[in-house]
Amino acid sequence: MFRRILVAVSFCTSIALAASVPWDKPSEQWTQSDIFRILRDSPWSPGKFSIEADYRQGRTDPQTRVTTDSPSNVQGAIVRSVIVTRGHPLPAVTVLWWSSRTMRLAQKKRLESQTGSDPGKNKIDTAETSDYILAVLGDEPLRILQDAKGDLRDSVFLELENGGTLDFTSIKFVDDVDAETMRTEFHFPRALNGEPAIDPESQRVIFHCRATAKKETPDRKSLSFRVEFSPRAMKVRRQPDL
Repeated sequence: MFRRILVAVSFCTSIALAASVPWDKPSEQWTQSDIFRILRDSPWSPGKFSIEADYRQGRTDPQTRVTTDSPSNVQGAIVRSVIVTRGHPLPAVTVLWWSSRTMRLAQKKRLESQTGSDPGKNKIDTAETSDYILAVLGDEPLRILQDAKGDLRDSVFLELENGGTLDFTSIKFVDDVDAETMRTEFHFPRALNGEPAIDPESQRVIFHCRATAKKETPDRKSLSFRVEFSPRAMKVRRQPDL
């Protein structure tokens, strides 16, 4: 009898914990706070990432409170805000696991809250994608990647938990004037040789991105960062959402 009660309590506790995260609720029940959390601090949108050598980050002098940009040469330093130009502070580079249906639903609802329910103003497709898609947001990263030196396949890839790597098969620049989100999409295959390209139970997958613009200007220089995702945590009601 005690064992049955214990099992029942454990089951109820697991349900309660699952319901505590917004992505385990029906999307119709998402609040603005839920949407913001999904887009900015969820398994599909890590709030932290690592800068790499020769990157630059903003620094505020503790005495003068003046913000300047200074080189950051510490490999793998964890930061929450990264500047991708030499002298112009920009918003943090944001990388989203865009093929996640949860992520695109949240983005769609964010746009609907801004523009109303007019379907003509919302171009987010929430259908299942044939590829894994990682999106680097922002017009400045887009310009650097669109005008990058060399082959991006040499410097943009996924590092898998088993030590292997996964190369992207195509790249898409979403830069229309009326685009819902200025972004660069990297498309990766879902299967290789008939097997899943990414183990949904793997603890981590690291997105590496490095690029230098062909024509460097004060507003267009280079990107160099890596973002760690955890496929095991990227689940909705215990089902993978990659």
